[in-house]
Amino acid sequence: MTRQRDDMVMTEDIMVNTDHKRSGSNLSKRDSMENSWSSKGYSYINPFVHRIEIDSQIELAKVYVLTVLLLPIRVVGCVLSLLSAWMFACIGLYGLTLDDLKQKPLTGWRKQVQYLAARAMRMVYTAGSFHYINMKGTPATSREAPILVVAPHSSYVDSILVVASHPPSIVAKRETSDIPLLGRIINYAQPIYVQREDPNSRQNTIRDIVERARSTDDWPQVVIFAEGTCTNRTALIKFKPGAFYPGVPVQPVLLRYPNKFDTFTWTWDGPGVLRLLWLTMTQFYNRCEIEYLPVYTPSAAEKADANLYAQNVREVMAKALGVPTSDYSFEDVIVMSRARDMKIPFPGDIVEIERTLDQLGILESKRDAQLCEKYLNLSNTDKLDIITFAELLQVDLKDQNLHKLFALLDHRGKGTVSLKSFLLCSLFCKLKNSDILTFLRALVNIYSESSQRIDRDSFARLLRHAGGKLNEQNAQLLFFKLDTANLGYVSFENFAEYTEKLPNYKFLYHKSEHIRRSKVTSTPATTTPPPTSTATAKSISTSMPRPLIN
Repeated sequence: MTRQRDDMVMTEDIMVNTDHKRSGSNLSKRDSMENSWSSKGYSYINPFVHRIEIDSQIELAKVYVLTVLLLPIRVVGCVLSLLSAWMFACIGLYGLTLDDLKQKPLTGWRKQVQYLAARAMRMVYTAGSFHYINMKGTPATSREAPILVVAPHSSYVDSILVVASHPPSIVAKRETSDIPLLGRIINYAQPIYVQREDPNSRQNTIRDIVERARSTDDWPQVVIFAEGTCTNRTALIKFKPGAFYPGVPVQPVLLRYPNKFDTFTWTWDGPGVLRLLWLTMTQFYNRCEIEYLPVYTPSAAEKADANLYAQNVREVMAKALGVPTSDYSFEDVIVMSRARDMKIPFPGDIVEIERTLDQLGILESKRDAQLCEKYLNLSNTDKLDIITFAELLQVDLKDQNLHKLFALLDHRGKGTVSLKSFLLCSLFCKLKNSDILTFLRALVNIYSESSQRIDRDSFARLLRHAGGKLNEQNAQLLFFKLDTANLGYVSFENFAEYTEKLPNYKFLYHKSEHIRRSKVTSTPATTTPPPTSTATAKSISTSMPRPLIN
């Protein structure tokens, strides 16, 4: 599974703090003055956030020393092992095409060479510091369980499962077959390829999995990471049903990494892959634990309902891991990524914020739009106390969901929130399925008193929410193109009419209809309750100026 990661790397990924307090990340200030991707005011299980906390100067010094003394040796060892695996793969694939690999499983000498390629790939992990793999349970044969359901999926290191024993098949993008060195090795595992350019890709992939699982040929087992994306292992998110459509027995497989520092978890909000590789390979050793649970045979009801089958297998695996299940899913990563691209405050918390807004009834109301209209006439909007915030939202001060929302937006823990942050989050949650132009239209009154007279600075600030494709310089140039009469202002309608005609701005009119609003089913587990009580709120409000409410 590949992802766009470069734009997800935070400025500070290693948090070194001798007094054991978490320090923040250094990002450039947003227009709403928020400086972190996720809130610190309300503590809950967010499976897509990861921080590396090295709280010892000695440990940090060890990393730098081993960077000089050990890292070069490990890099050479990894490269030599990878070349060996590639050589075995080239020998084993001689005379075969991709179509041949799809027709029937490997046999005879090709199967033996495939095992040698897997051993060489195991040496890649050994050279990279994973000397120890603790195997628990009994691996099933492909006859007993054609599919291995693996969780939690948290790292590029998880592929160690594929090379730890006789290599199973994987599900991969078709483009991976063209990757230098790795492409040949992946091909040799006889993967099920996903053709992303094919509009019927999902159905075809499911069909291939079903055919492979029900075949009487001696195909290798198919490994599927059922979560569909990487998490931080604090909970099991919703399983995607692809592994469960065949209705055949599956073997759940658990992955654990019982190490002092977690230097390999690769999540949506966390360190980038190069930093993780560096920190992982500068440890003396790392451990991995693979546990094979008993084969899970589906009931008649589970065979008829892949989602029910997936849910029940997830419950079994979560119980064995000792972690809760979560309502989060891979689709929530799409929502968070869109929020980040559109410069929405706290994109890492946007799903939790949406659930809270839904419970408060704000997503179905027009209160946020009304507040937008009068936003520039209000004062002290960056420092709202809980009582004022409740009055503006017209919500009962005793409502616990209000306190939860306040805590999520109060990332500094100072008892105040920004009205602009709330409005940006609320309108995004409402309009995330709409095109960007509709969202920008809803924001106009936050930055300008009138949609007919938007000055240059307000225009540039507004277009910061256009999905990351219009930087400040491009926004300024666009403003001058629109302001042909040198009036010093433009109208939103002129902006819409101009961009509608040009292909460069087609992204403004693209709807994200694949993003669905998840229904609130339960309140996720939290580690601390919402902090603000009514008494505390009153004490805060006495020293905080109120906005002018029209």
